[in-house]
Amino acid sequence: MKVPPIDNRPGEWPHGVIDNWTRLLARAQHLESKAGGSDAFEQMLATFREMMRTGRFDGFKALLTRRLTARALTWLWLHDDVIGPRLLNVRLLNTLIEAQQPRLTRITLVQMVQLYFRFFDRLDDRDKTAEQSLRAVLEAHVHAQLRLLPEPRMQSLRPDALTQLKQHGYWLLGIEGPLALAKHVREQGQELAATFEAYGLAGLSTSRYGDVCRAHFYLETLRQLVPGEWDEVLDELLKPSVSKAPYEGDKRIGHAALEIIIDRAGDAPSDIWQSFILNLAGDPRIASSSPNYRQWWLPLGEARINQVRGWLSKEDLRLFLQAVEQYGNESGKEDLQRMFPARKTFLEGLFKLGLIRHTRLMLGGIAQQSVRRILGEEVKTNFAKMEGSMNDKAAIYLDCGDFHLVEGSHSFKIWLYLAQPGPAMKSYEKNLFSHSDLTIELPKVYKKLYPGLGYEAVTHNGTWQRKVFDFLAENGIGVDIEKLLSKQEYRSYLNRHGVPVVRSNKVIVPPAIQSSMQAVKPERLPEPGSNAFETTSYAIGSASAASRPLTEPRTVGAAVEASVVKSIRAQNNAIADAGYSGSRRLFGKEPDVGTALAPVDSALPSVVAAVAESASAPLVVNELSGTALAGSITRLPKSAIAVMHYFASNPGDKARYASNVLEIEIREVNRLLHGPLRTFCKQDESFGWSVSGPALAVLNKLFP
Repeated sequence: MKVPPIDNRPGEWPHGVIDNWTRLLARAQHLESKAGGSDAFEQMLATFREMMRTGRFDGFKALLTRRLTARALTWLWLHDDVIGPRLLNVRLLNTLIEAQQPRLTRITLVQMVQLYFRFFDRLDDRDKTAEQSLRAVLEAHVHAQLRLLPEPRMQSLRPDALTQLKQHGYWLLGIEGPLALAKHVREQGQELAATFEAYGLAGLSTSRYGDVCRAHFYLETLRQLVPGEWDEVLDELLKPSVSKAPYEGDKRIGHAALEIIIDRAGDAPSDIWQSFILNLAGDPRIASSSPNYRQWWLPLGEARINQVRGWLSKEDLRLFLQAVEQYGNESGKEDLQRMFPARKTFLEGLFKLGLIRHTRLMLGGIAQQSVRRILGEEVKTNFAKMEGSMNDKAAIYLDCGDFHLVEGSHSFKIWLYLAQPGPAMKSYEKNLFSHSDLTIELPKVYKKLYPGLGYEAVTHNGTWQRKVFDFLAENGIGVDIEKLLSKQEYRSYLNRHGVPVVRSNKVIVPPAIQSSMQAVKPERLPEPGSNAFETTSYAIGSASAASRPLTEPRTVGAAVEASVVKSIRAQNNAIADAGYSGSRRLFGKEPDVGTALAPVDSALPSVVAAVAESASAPLVVNELSGTALAGSITRLPKSAIAVMHYFASNPGDKARYASNVLEIEIREVNRLLHGPLRTFCKQDESFGWSVSGPALAVLNKLFP
């Protein structure tokens, strides 16, 4: 049977029909918004507000068992910015869930879901006194309630939030949910608002949860930017609401943005990217205990921190040179103005050669004002302060790897060192310096740390560059002087002095003398002859111990070994009190052999007797090995003990380093190492020395 084709051409609806549908849609939306909003509901809201106004909560707990109460309370949490935050806390939330057994109504649960998405990580700001995270507690309750939710009787014509969350909540709900959703949106090529609607969360794309999703989109844009390029996303990421949004674990969006910028910037960031870093996180060259350092820099790791600190060396140089130039202009001193170009070329040349690893800028009060007056808001880097005669000066410390220097703006020499002159220059815990710190204390500390290394203080006159180059060359350090001089200065320098002859064997910088080595002197116990000392000796060499038959088998417990160690410590104290020192550097005075050894020798028999008595039982020789070893160490020459101390604190050092530090002839050190110390010390393939494990353990007990 043949039938005519169907006419599928679209027809025109009469205007009356369209108007009727529009009115029906508006009415449906109105009814939806008013769902649950009966007179009883309004009365319950009024009851809560009255309770908060008067502070009287009589019958409050009983109210929580009612379904209407739960709906009203969650509505207040969601919509009332005054009453809601005051009623929302972990304790009340847990109490409500418990009172609403076996489960919440759909309307109440929907409102709790909306509450979760609307405030997300900011929920914790509403109950800062709780031990648990309010967001995490609410999230756990939503998960539990979704599991209790029965399957819908009929399929909804539009996505239902509870049904969708029951299926997808395992990855949507959680502190990393926005990251997962942002990845999903990118993979699907959708809009964020459309994705929210697909999961029944229409309107929540503008919630805090949605804002965090957008922050993840900003990070993706950041990953695609050309290094150094500006984009409006940088301004968005500087907003606290974005930068402090959660990312992964304990990290924030700001941390992720900093990591992307730092990792993609290469050897040096553009001014735009550097400004972004400083505006967001501040200068990392501050004390590690600073709240800003702990909040922004600590999570990034030491490698990124050092990378940014290296970048900021250029900024330090810029500020220092600005201060030097400004002082020369304001003071009207022609010699300063005349020398400024040479100093600028020299310092900037060090940076261009890639020698500068670290800087520390120091500004006096007047210098700070001068720099801020010229640069204004551009000054975002951190600098140390100077006082006293340095109030009108600027100074800068440069770590150039093989050498270090401290340079001042005026009336200040250029100080050159072959190693880091103490920890103060790199420690951001110290933030105030004086003229004495830089010209007296710094060289003093340097000489203590590196007794054999030279340093130089060069006055800024017509030959200062030559003196700097000669000092470096004499110590085996070659630099490209052409990059450190102007073209005219370079030609003149070659004509007058020629190319500096660099010493072939470069000076080797020994390890710094550790502070622990400067405090090797044992702690003082009771003096020889005092009651306490006699009691200690008696406890170890008591009659009961002496009267025990030598063949009697026994075991030595911890108490016996501890008593032996205690006696040996008393002996060590006798050594210290007698004034003996294997080294002037370690103990601060010359040994006096005639008087120092008598107290020690008088104390030694009781200790050796105790050790021998303890070791008399052959059946427990393994347990006594530590005690016997202690006795052997106490019988060593005092200079040998000092050498042992050195290699215990500096394992792997050469014999000559110990000789320099202890001020003992190298021949004597070698004699001790290959003689009395041969069973206690060992030499590695690089000819470095260290104390063997058992001997080190005993040494630490003798000298805690």
